[in-house]
Amino acid sequence: MNNKIKNIILVLGISFIYSSCETVDFGDVNNNPNGPTAAVTSQLLTQAQKRVGGFDDNDGNSINGIATNMQGILFTQQLTEGQYPGDSRYSTLTRSYNDFFTGAIQNLNRIIELNEDAATIATAAQFGDNANQIATAKILRGYILHYMTDKWGGLPYTEGFQGIDNPQPAFDTQEEIYNIIFADLESAMSAIDPSKTGPHGDVMFSGDMNKWWLFANSLKMTMALRISDVSPALAKSKFEEVIASGVYISTNAQNLEYTYGTTDVDDSVWHDRWKEREDYVLSVTMMETLRSNLDPRLFKYAEPATAGTATNPMFPGNTDAKYVGAPNGTVNGNVPDYSFPTATIIYDVDYPTPLYTAAQMKFAMAEAAVKGWNVGGTAATVLYEEGIAASMDYWGVDAADKTAYIAAHPWTSMNDIAYQKWIALYLNGWEAWAEWRRFDYPVLVPSTNAGDPRIPVRDSYDSSVQDNNPTNYTAIITAQGADDNHTKLWWDVN
Repeated sequence: MNNKIKNIILVLGISFIYSSCETVDFGDVNNNPNGPTAAVTSQLLTQAQKRVGGFDDNDGNSINGIATNMQGILFTQQLTEGQYPGDSRYSTLTRSYNDFFTGAIQNLNRIIELNEDAATIATAAQFGDNANQIATAKILRGYILHYMTDKWGGLPYTEGFQGIDNPQPAFDTQEEIYNIIFADLESAMSAIDPSKTGPHGDVMFSGDMNKWWLFANSLKMTMALRISDVSPALAKSKFEEVIASGVYISTNAQNLEYTYGTTDVDDSVWHDRWKEREDYVLSVTMMETLRSNLDPRLFKYAEPATAGTATNPMFPGNTDAKYVGAPNGTVNGNVPDYSFPTATIIYDVDYPTPLYTAAQMKFAMAEAAVKGWNVGGTAATVLYEEGIAASMDYWGVDAADKTAYIAAHPWTSMNDIAYQKWIALYLNGWEAWAEWRRFDYPVLVPSTNAGDPRIPVRDSYDSSVQDNNPTNYTAIITAQGADDNHTKLWWDVN
C-alpha cells in the first residue's frame, strides 16, 4: 500500500512539472540582449578578413594568414625552424581546405546574398553601400580562392555550399577556378562606386573603395602572370587590361598592407609567434645569398645573432659577422646562435604585413615587358631596377648602398627577375612559394633531413575528401594527377 501511494505521488509530481512547463512563459530569458538577431555584414567581413592577416585563436596559438603563410616561407627557405622542425622537413603531407569554405568563403557568400536579397537589402545597407559590399566580398573571395587553388589545385566550388542538397559536389579544375575569379574581379570592379560608402567592418582598407579597386587589379596582374606559360593569350589580355586602366601600384606609397590592432585579439601574428617561443630563425639559404651578393637588405631582414658568428663575413669591416643563418630542416635548438627576423616585426604589435607592393608589381611589369606585353612603354631593364629600388626603399636601405647594389646587379635574363622577386617577397610566404614554383628559380636545395627530399609544389587533399566524396575525388585526381605533394599544378609547366 505504501509503495502504491508513493507511485501515485510521483506520477502526480511529474504531471505537475510538465503542466507547469507548458504554462510558464520564460520570456526572453535565453536571448542575448547584446547579440545580433540576424547576420551582420560588417561582422561577417571582419571575420573573413582575419584569414588574410592571420589571428590568435585565444589559446595562445597564432593561426597563419594568407599573407603570413609560414609554410611557404619555410619551403622557399627564407626562414627555417628552431628546435622543432616540421614544415622545413616537409612533414605535413595533407592539409584541409574546410576552414576556408565553412568560414571565410561562406561569410563572403552570405554578404553577397544579404546585399542582393530584396528582403534584407535595406538592413544590409546600414553597413555600407550594397554594391560596394558585394564588390568587396567578390574581390576578397577571389583572393582567398586564388590562394586555395594555388595550394591544392581543383576545388569543389561551383557545386559547393548546398549542404544536404548536394553533400558530394563536383570539383572545378584550377583553370575553371581562375576563370571564375577573373569574372568575379571584373564584375566587382565594374560595380565599385568610390563616391558611396564602403563596407563597415573593413579592417583591411577601412572602406576605401579605391584601395579595393587597386587590390583587385593587383590580384589580376598576379594571376595573369601565373598562367602566362599555359594560357599566354588570356594572360596577356588580362595583364594589359590592368595597364590600360592605369590602376596599379607604382610607388611604395600605394603599397597594400594588412594592418593589425594593438590588442591580443587583433595584434600581429608575427608578434604573437615570438611572445613565448623562439621557433623561427633566418635560413642559411637566405642569409648566405644576401651575403654573397653584398645585399644591404641583409641588415634589414635580420637581427645580429646573440651568440653565433658567421664563418665567412664578406661585407667591408666584417659588419655582417654576427648575421648567421641556420641549416634548413635540422634541429636548431640553440637559437641564440642564429639571427631572428628584424626586431620591428617581432616586437611591434601592429606592424603591417604587405599584401601587394610596388617592388612586386615592378618585377611583374618587367617580366611582362620581356614577354612583349604592353606595360606602358617602360623598358624591362628600367622596371627591373625600379623593382630593386622599391624593395630597398621599403626596407629603409641607404640611398648610396641601393645605387651601388643596382649598378653591380644589372638585368641579364629572366632568372634575374625571378631572383630579385624571391628576395623582395621576404616573409610573403604564399606568393614567394608560388613564384618559385613558376620560375623554378633560384635553385633551392631541399632539406637532407626530409623523409622525401623534394620541396613540395602543392598540398595534398585531406583524407576526408576521398572518404566523403570518392567519385568526385577520383575525377579531379584523374584530371590533374596523383594526389601528392609533387604533382605540379595546371600553370606549373616549366
